[in-house]
Amino acid sequence: MPQEEQMALDLPDVIDRYFRAINDRDLDAFVACFADTASVADEDRLYDGRASIRSWRQKTMDAYSYTAEPVRLTPQAGDSYLALTRVSGDFPGSPIELRYRFTLRDGLIGALDIRP
Repeated sequence: MPQEEQMALDLPDVIDRYFRAINDRDLDAFVACFADTASVADEDRLYDGRASIRSWRQKTMDAYSYTAEPVRLTPQAGDSYLALTRVSGDFPGSPIELRYRFTLRDGLIGALDIRP
């Protein structure tokens, strides 16, 4: 059933590409989802700009193998979305649900905040 729920989600294109890039382990496609001046907040750290985001993602890919499947998407104010996401992989506590708050800008991710 969760697979059916995922397919029913109407994700904005760049958010769909973001999750595909994670699940395909495609670093270039992942980074291409972000605006040049984007920022990501994850595990109490902030990554500013594509180079920093690339480095963060590479370190994550080197440390863990995982998939991320959006379960529910809730539009927020402006061009923001909150995606409740099931993350499963080879890390302690897997699977977990995380909240991904996307702020879109010109069809790309301008900001992303990931929290439990």
